[in-house]
Amino acid sequence: MKSRSSLRALISAGVLAAACAAGGAMAQDPAADAAADPNARSPEIVVVPLGEEEGEAHFVVGQMAWGDVLGILNQIQEQSSEQTITTAQNLWGARNENPPFFLFELARLTAESDPAFAVQAYFLGRSRTMYDAARCLDSSAVDVINEASAYAGVTVLEVIASRPELTIAAIEGIIESGSAFSGEASPWWACSFGTNAYFAAVNGQTLSGNEWLIVENRWPSVRDRISSNLQNNLDMMRNAVAAETASE
Repeated sequence: MKSRSSLRALISAGVLAAACAAGGAMAQDPAADAAADPNARSPEIVVVPLGEEEGEAHFVVGQMAWGDVLGILNQIQEQSSEQTITTAQNLWGARNENPPFFLFELARLTAESDPAFAVQAYFLGRSRTMYDAARCLDSSAVDVINEASAYAGVTVLEVIASRPELTIAAIEGIIESGSAFSGEASPWWACSFGTNAYFAAVNGQTLSGNEWLIVENRWPSVRDRISSNLQNNLDMMRNAVAAETASE
């Protein structure tokens, strides 16, 4: 029978584990007409100095890449506290158009004032990030799941650890609504986190859609895999809570 501490360990080990392995990148004819490809991407590198002792950081940018979403996040966080409610409303209202990365910021902003909503935003962001990363040809892009989720902050994780019923409700809602797959933003923001996009940027290359995104006829199988992951995590949480209740 699981104690509260074992529940926390279960959650910290990875509710919504990133079981989304992607295939390797495929070669593409360099003479392909990228201009006719709506999924063609021409990434670039932005170098940000971190200080004398810390060196510098390199970010992939271009067409809402990973570095771009970080830049927008920085602008959001520079807004005054008086704008928090409006910012949260805007982020939620644009949740389907924006990359799911911004749902983690929404979770951070609302973790203290509305924990149930913050957990809902967190798991919607995480499930959509899983879906985006799973559609990347570059398997290294899957690391974006935990990297992006961390931007929600420790307060959200503390709520998740202490109130498992909120996690159960959030995952139930995602499964019932199918909202993990209703985002409209390109998965490029997640795929550009991978090494292939970085080296393309370093070498000044344009990636055709076929070089970074799996073909669309494979997307249903990705959705099935993530749906199973969601259901397995929901069952795991329900069983853990039931075992803890029985032990009290």
